Amino acid sequence: MSRIFMEGYGVINQHEFEQKRPIMQELSAMLLYPQESPLKQQDFPLLELYADNNKEVAANINRFFDYFSELTLLQQQEYYVQTFDFNKKTPLHMTFAKYEDAKERGQILVQLKMMYAMSGLELNSKELSDHLPLMLEFLANGEWIHANRLQKWQLLFAIMEDGTYFLYQELKKQENPYQYVIQSVRILLKSCMELEMEAEKVE
Repeated sequence: MSRIFMEGYGVINQHEFEQKRPIMQELSAMLLYPQESPLKQQDFPLLELYADNNKEVAANINRFFDYFSELTLLQQQEYYVQTFDFNKKTPLHMTFAKYEDAKERGQILVQLKMMYAMSGLELNSKELSDHLPLMLEFLANGEWIHANRLQKWQLLFAIMEDGTYFLYQELKKQENPYQYVIQSVRILLKSCMELEMEAEKVE
């Protein structure tokens, strides 16, 4: 069974990850700006199916939609903008909390952009490569496991772990329902991981 090592963050179980990729796609969609219709729980069937076997994810998704399903499309749009666009403490950009506008952040953004390009994903000039929905979209669809430069792919997961930790803590402090979506992202990523020692035993 294949394993991909991520320094400081454990080992990815490739089998588990492949099974979870479609769910990452739906979580990515939940974190996008609601455009044509309001978010509804029934629009995410794979996430619902996964939640049937994961009580923590089920509770998170139910809590999120208990609040969000009561909002109109316009209200959801306003809530999204107030949460992620107008609040410097809760951006969806995974390197901002740690680096803000430091030089190191620019270097990481370039590395991520190169990573995407190697798998055929070209960003437009306005897209930042550390945007969480984009990163989840890439994990769901990119052929990154077959890339030769695994060290660079390992960086992606480390950034998401770091960024979602800060984002979740701040959303939780603000009692913002998006905390439940971010926590579900963290649970999903963790479910694809195992400790390095455990992986060695399986090998």
